[in-house]
Amino acid sequence: MKVKEALEKCFKYLKNCSIETYRSDCIFLISHLQGVNPSLLPLEEEKLFKNPQKLEELVKRRCKERISVPHLLGEWDCMGRTFKVFPKVLAPRPATELLIEHTANLIREKFGTQKAVKGLEIGTGTGCISINLLLEFPNLKMVGVEVDPIAVKNTLKNAEIYGVKDRLTLLEGDIFKICPKMEEKFDFIVSNPPYIAEKDKDKLPKEVLYENPKALFGGEEGIKFHTFFAKHCGKVLKREGFMTLEFEPFQKELLEKVFKTYGWDIQFETDFAGLPRILIAFPEG
Repeated sequence: MKVKEALEKCFKYLKNCSIETYRSDCIFLISHLQGVNPSLLPLEEEKLFKNPQKLEELVKRRCKERISVPHLLGEWDCMGRTFKVFPKVLAPRPATELLIEHTANLIREKFGTQKAVKGLEIGTGTGCISINLLLEFPNLKMVGVEVDPIAVKNTLKNAEIYGVKDRLTLLEGDIFKICPKMEEKFDFIVSNPPYIAEKDKDKLPKEVLYENPKALFGGEEGIKFHTFFAKHCGKVLKREGFMTLEFEPFQKELLEKVFKTYGWDIQFETDFAGLPRILIAFPEG
């Protein structure tokens, strides 16, 4: 079977299963099995497809179990780097790359590239945020807080792969309990917290619900974690520091009210669709 025939077969199978992303799913699955970058797959179309049996197994699981492609493959890219994705752990999303980019830009702007900097990440998941930042800034050290023991192992595995384990301290536990007890102060705080509103749970696709609910849901309106950070985590941030957080566009006005109530100066950054997705907060004064 040629690669182009494998693509056509995959498209048809997943489309018949009502998978809306059938085209991109098949491209990612087949390029992975063929050992090439998805962008180079058109150059492979006339070549022999290497692993039809494995593809059949993966598309059947994608169809019947509705497991997302990152979890089927056990890895996914973020900022051009490939990260291991353990079962149930939140896979990297495009919006998280935006969070990393804005955080990195602020680090350069406020601290430069030579100064020793220390950051706190809340909810590390695969570790893609901290690890990308550590690779970008050799003088950076990170502390991560993660409640899910599987995600802790996932973060440590990726940190080991990328050689930054010595600059990452990982605390396993609940940030709601850890933050009030922290005495250390950080130059910045970054988080892609759980922010799906509980009221929207029934609207979610099965692929999303496969992931750990602790990494998904942030209370009735989805801002439970953001509100806690605004109220309690400012004390662990240096006066010249900042906080960057990911959120759903509809939450902008709610977050604006919350952060202003607790005395933060804030700004919002948009995604490629022009929708607000990143909150940047500075201690007032």
